[in-house]
Amino acid sequence: MGQGKGSSKRINVAVLMGGSSSERQVSLKTGSQIANALSTERYEVRAVDTQDLKQIMSGTRSDTRTQEIESQAPGAKDSGNALQPGLELAAPGDSETLSNSESWRPDIVFIALHGKGGEDGSIQGMLEFMGIPYTGSGVLASAIAIDKSMTKRLFTSAGIQVIDGVVINREQFHSANFAPCALEWLGLPLFVKPNREGSTFGCSLVDTLSGLSDAIRSALSYDDSVLVEKYISGVEITAGVIEGHDGMLRALPLVEIVPKAAYYDYESKYADGGSEHIIPARISPEITREAQELALKCHRTLGCSGVSRTDMIVADSRLYVLEVNTIPGMTPTSLLPQAAESDGIEFRELLTLIVEAGIRARPSQG
Repeated sequence: MGQGKGSSKRINVAVLMGGSSSERQVSLKTGSQIANALSTERYEVRAVDTQDLKQIMSGTRSDTRTQEIESQAPGAKDSGNALQPGLELAAPGDSETLSNSESWRPDIVFIALHGKGGEDGSIQGMLEFMGIPYTGSGVLASAIAIDKSMTKRLFTSAGIQVIDGVVINREQFHSANFAPCALEWLGLPLFVKPNREGSTFGCSLVDTLSGLSDAIRSALSYDDSVLVEKYISGVEITAGVIEGHDGMLRALPLVEIVPKAAYYDYESKYADGGSEHIIPARISPEITREAQELALKCHRTLGCSGVSRTDMIVADSRLYVLEVNTIPGMTPTSLLPQAAESDGIEFRELLTLIVEAGIRARPSQG
């Protein structure tokens, strides 16, 4: 697999996107931008929606999502990269195929999925089973990182500062008088979020006891357990980590996030003008270095691979880790590409670094 010295063969890259999680539309935008930007000289790119993989496995297929995928990437048809669903994901060397479509197999899968079914280790496990290399973190790191309570436990044991909070599952919510206990320890205001969800779906800022039950009920509509955390006001920053051509990790410049809303919600993340991203973050050089070192420590503690982005809060000169994203967004307003660009890494080069890291971490078995 790959481009040997003097070889003109392009690397087949399947961009896996869409899926069925609440972050489907975000994933389609991320995946389409990736597929449209990857170098056509180095890569032959196909886009596939995991919804189509389900249809392939069941023996049925619909092409209705072709337009949905293409609509997310203006100009994609002129890029030289084919944005089409329904591509074959047979393991290298297999004579059997998953469909009767054209014979095209990926040398590596670029995972552009978000949320459950894509960022939680499940698709990574499928690709491991099939012997297909892929980008980003492996099964274990992905599964831990998407589980916020498990991440907090691991970070606490590693001496990484996290925000105090409690986990409440569906059974506890319906059977126990949890609210007074949470408030007595944590106090108001509180921040409530689903334990295993992204893009701030189901999140609420709570400043009254009466609003806590509704906030938890909303979060439970996305997951079976929720985190109720003490709300800490401060400077919200994020630190990207990328693996270089030499295989060494480097922390990118810090991005300060200034949302127009009360907190960094969905509209703040994805709507034009929803938030201001300031690079470099307006914090001291000492805190900047500490935050970059902390992002590297979080990446290594979780066992991440290739790329990650760690979100933090700076309050009273202390750093609190919020969460780690193993598949950072790649939309026009996404944080990691902006941080990379400020460090002299153009978007296409950033994608190349991620693909190369995946190839190094998981050599082809074909």
